[in-house]
Amino acid sequence: MRIFTFLAGAAAGYIFGTRSGRESYDKMKVSARDLWEDPRTQEKLSGLGETLKQKAPEVSAAVGAAATSVAHKVKETAGSVTHGNAESPAQDHVSDPALATDPGHDWSDEGGATPSGPAAAR
Repeated sequence: MRIFTFLAGAAAGYIFGTRSGRESYDKMKVSARDLWEDPRTQEKLSGLGETLKQKAPEVSAAVGAAATSVAHKVKETAGSVTHGNAESPAQDHVSDPALATDPGHDWSDEGGATPSGPAAAR
């Protein structure tokens, strides 16, 4: 991302900072204006506007249906959590992990405590 930012800054500096860069900028500006004012471009853009107007009701209905579905799922999930139906996660060992000798508790599998006793003295 830093390289992209650097390259974009270097390009902008070239375009705006040098005489040949200014000429390139002016050429791009004229080309962009000619493209925008081209009747074929304007025809495509007006056709796009009409297509969007025709499709808007369908898109709106689909978005509305998806939003209703998501809202229903959120309500179901919230209801199951508030009524205690959701599974609660297993409780972690609450004492000093170095004193836990049971396998699977915190550091017992990592050398913190051994079956012969805790790793740390009290």
